[in-house]
Amino acid sequence: MNIDSLDPKIFAPASRETWLKLVNRALKGAGFEETLVSHTDDGVAIEPLHARRRDAAPLPRRHVEAPWTVSQRMDDPDIGRALAQLGDDLANGAGGIHLISQNSPSAFGLGIDAGAEELATRLTTALAGKPISLRLDGFTPAFAETLGRASKPATLHAGLDLFASGMTAREIADGFKRLDGAGTVGTILNADGRAVHNAGGTEAQELAVVAASLVGHLRLLEPAGHAPETVLKAMSLCLAADQNQFVSTAKVRAARLIFARIAEACGIATPPAPHLLVETSYRMLTRLDPETNILRNTIAVFAAGTGGADEISVLPHSLTHGIPDPLARRLARNTQTVLIAESHLDHVIDPSAGAGGIEALTEALAEKAWEIFAGIEHDGGLAKVIASGRLASMVAQARARRVARPIVGTTLFAMKTERPVVVLGGLGSITGGTGLTPVRLDEVEA
Repeated sequence: MNIDSLDPKIFAPASRETWLKLVNRALKGAGFEETLVSHTDDGVAIEPLHARRRDAAPLPRRHVEAPWTVSQRMDDPDIGRALAQLGDDLANGAGGIHLISQNSPSAFGLGIDAGAEELATRLTTALAGKPISLRLDGFTPAFAETLGRASKPATLHAGLDLFASGMTAREIADGFKRLDGAGTVGTILNADGRAVHNAGGTEAQELAVVAASLVGHLRLLEPAGHAPETVLKAMSLCLAADQNQFVSTAKVRAARLIFARIAEACGIATPPAPHLLVETSYRMLTRLDPETNILRNTIAVFAAGTGGADEISVLPHSLTHGIPDPLARRLARNTQTVLIAESHLDHVIDPSAGAGGIEALTEALAEKAWEIFAGIEHDGGLAKVIASGRLASMVAQARARRVARPIVGTTLFAMKTERPVVVLGGLGSITGGTGLTPVRLDEVEA
């Protein structure tokens, strides 16, 4: 049988009305909304069927001609061991290093001692001649300037963050001036929503804090004569991705819409594309049966990569038990490299463009986030909302409202006997940024 012999008119065009009649017949009196429509934590409705968006424009990565950067965390408190891990990472697929300070809200009980006198020297030696992407998280402008000048990475993301680093506005402003004058290739500033996510906040709250941080940095640097376009080009955005694939994809895409809207409000006719780091979620990691975290990380990386992340960092699956061993770090790295080498996800530019469900979710999250962002601005900006405790209260309320869901390996299909987990040492105290403390879902719902 030849497919060309089929009559293309044999199947009549289907309409939504016809589909609804068939659905209602199958539901046998059950409510459509209650049965088939779900909602995100922000109350955004997720319909079972959406029409294709034929006029949708893609929301690509910053550099569409390049794949996303496979970034590996360097966060072991033992500097010698961390440097050995760095060499292993770069030799086996990592194109970027995410250097985490103990001061970072995303250290999760780990992190490098930023005050160690020999740190910059030993890092410079280890990175010499390696054309990598280097991201700093929780370090001072002076450290970023010294390390960038000495090690000369291909790309440097200095990670200066007014709201999560504990640095003063003067330190941030002076650091931006020096790094911008030095011709830093990459980004200098950081607008970070990960602390909101990991403390239990909603997707829109996470995006709103990123937007408020963006505007806060613009407002800080305006009196010094830095044009909005200059500041936005030097801005990196940070988000978390979890196992909720479609919502995570839509969140990454919504961040680009919000960034463009802020640029438009600043009078920039052709807004630059932001550099977007996505880190896998800490709050989704379970302590019991931690191997299931590998599957969660895989979904999160898929969502981030197809959503348009420029750089992805994976938390090792055993992080809930202590300092990850070489196998856990290898699995974290390979979660990305396998998806790139075997599925070629790095060759795809915004495959969700035009998909009605993802487009609707992207727009709804962006609008909800903008509404929360407007409220933060009305209350005096992000710094005041953090200092007053209102941000922590808002996130705590969201966490309390969240409906408990089964967690595989913890509350669903729990193992009778846990296998031993190999780690290199215990974790330090876990502190949160912006007044927020990370809380894993298995701690809340177990």
